[in-house]
Amino acid sequence: MKPGRSTTSIVLIGLLCVVFTVIVSVSVGSVSVSISDSFRVLASHLLPIDVDVSPLADAIVWNIRMPRAIVALLTGAVLGVTGTVLQGSLKNPIADAQLVGLSSAAAVGALLGFWLGYASGGPTVAVAAGAVSGLLGALAVRWLAGKVGGEPSRFILVGIGAGLGLGALVATASIAIHDPRIPDVTFWFFGGLGAATWGVAGALAIAAMLTLGGIMPLARKLDVLSLGHEPARHVGVNVATTLAVVLALVGLGTGASVGAAGVVGFVGLVGGRVASRMVGPHHKHVIPASAFIGAVFVIGADVVGRIAGLGFEVPVGLITTVLGGAYLVWLIARNKVPV
Repeated sequence: MKPGRSTTSIVLIGLLCVVFTVIVSVSVGSVSVSISDSFRVLASHLLPIDVDVSPLADAIVWNIRMPRAIVALLTGAVLGVTGTVLQGSLKNPIADAQLVGLSSAAAVGALLGFWLGYASGGPTVAVAAGAVSGLLGALAVRWLAGKVGGEPSRFILVGIGAGLGLGALVATASIAIHDPRIPDVTFWFFGGLGAATWGVAGALAIAAMLTLGGIMPLARKLDVLSLGHEPARHVGVNVATTLAVVLALVGLGTGASVGAAGVVGFVGLVGGRVASRMVGPHHKHVIPASAFIGAVFVIGADVVGRIAGLGFEVPVGLITTVLGGAYLVWLIARNKVPV
């Protein structure tokens, strides 16, 4: 893919890559299902045709692995896009939701949702609680950053501090609660897709549509913001309002993804940086490209975690953190980002 490609070609290529990784995801695991059987199961549910499928393959592919793949897809897409818009709006090439503390803020609400929500919806409630907590956390960090100058660097420093404090709070609370229905501390730091259900996928899909649907119309303003806040003001962009809207949408999407899959790190960094190198700097191209790259990255990491052959399932966020961390080191070594 080269800079200058149309949005349509980006979407078509991205869809092909996502479909391929989803098919692989629903076919591999402790019980293998052939690609052809996976196609038949998906066709029986998605197309108005009669397809002969085995009950076992149907249960594995549609009821267990497909919700997991959808949650991975949506989590990756949302985090990829949020990383892109944070990098542009804060003029920081390595910004993502985890760096600025939004993942930890969302984890607080999601943990509360898990704790209180089992009587009225369980993990689905955690997605909603995470979304609300992420949104409020984004606005709170924005407000605190405004109190100490309001510059992008201040925002990131405030976010890092808030993220460390909230992360410690989440770790302490998840250890102290001692409720077997609540994910352990590993989930809150490295994510997990083992509990994904169709209900969780549906709740996350709503948040993803709100987030991505709200961000895409801001592409032109994000192009201007990426040049710097002062130049943006000079051409008539209301920087404070635009940044508040962007951060609210980022917080909403990040929070919902944390409620569904825990903290999955470095997806925003990888999605944003790779997309901009592939399709150029314009956000009308970078936003959809980063969504597809993030989706493929998380689905692929989940597949690797399941087939690694270590005798246990490696958390998806551990895979993304290892790969994303290595990518960050490579960027720094190649002088692609400032240090």
